[in-house]
Amino acid sequence: MKLHSLLPLLSLLSGIAADGDDDAPPPPPPPSSDLKLHVCTSSNEDLVGVYSGIGFEDEAPMWLNEDGMGIWRHGGFWYIGDYASWPPQTYYRCVVGCEQSLDIPPLTGYKQKKDVSEDDTITLQLEPCGASSEL
Repeated sequence: MKLHSLLPLLSLLSGIAADGDDDAPPPPPPPSSDLKLHVCTSSNEDLVGVYSGIGFEDEAPMWLNEDGMGIWRHGGFWYIGDYASWPPQTYYRCVVGCEQSLDIPPLTGYKQKKDVSEDDTITLQLEPCGASSEL
């Protein structure tokens, strides 16, 4: 048998080998650019602002504001803090009523890390700061 007659078979087999990774999970979708998180009050002005989705951490979306403050999940728990430094500096961790490995961060339940932030608690919200929920 000549080599040129084997080429179609080899091509077919190489395609099957390349597609043989069917058991691998699909990559996570990019974070929704529509989902914005907001922090409206904090004694640390860098935490106040709009947080936009920028990628993934711990197989969950993560958000950053324009000052490098972030909201991310690590080890199944949600954190808020300085993501511009490395490693990220945790200011808050969701500890009250927070189920582990949620796909998006809870809006409440965050407690400050000692000696990092002056606030006792911080709240996230889905609506922009100053937006009224009344119609």
